[in-house]
Amino acid sequence: MRNIKFSNLDPTTKHAVFWLADEAETLTAVVTAAAYHIGEIFEAAAFLKEFPKGTEAHTALAERLRLGGTSGESILDCIKRVVPVYLCLGESTDAALDELLVELKNRSAAS
Repeated sequence: MRNIKFSNLDPTTKHAVFWLADEAETLTAVVTAAAYHIGEIFEAAAFLKEFPKGTEAHTALAERLRLGGTSGESILDCIKRVVPVYLCLGESTDAALDELLVELKNRSAAS
């Protein structure tokens, strides 16, 4: 069951949702509906930063995000299907997560 409420998110996570919505060309409500948990929001952001617009991987995840809560496939399952060798944040170094969080916080502060 998906139950992420945008209003309950911290500023960094809200910025990540805004950024994902822009990247996927959809609404923030659709992005929050697509995620089973907050970690999927950060994972989607890290993935789309790794695979920019125009790549097949970016297009596949953007299409998944646009489906919102209507897809039976989770964001993490989509990522693993599209790029099976991709290391998720939980599998990568703390430095990768720290880098993503710093970037999102900086963008959030600038908004």
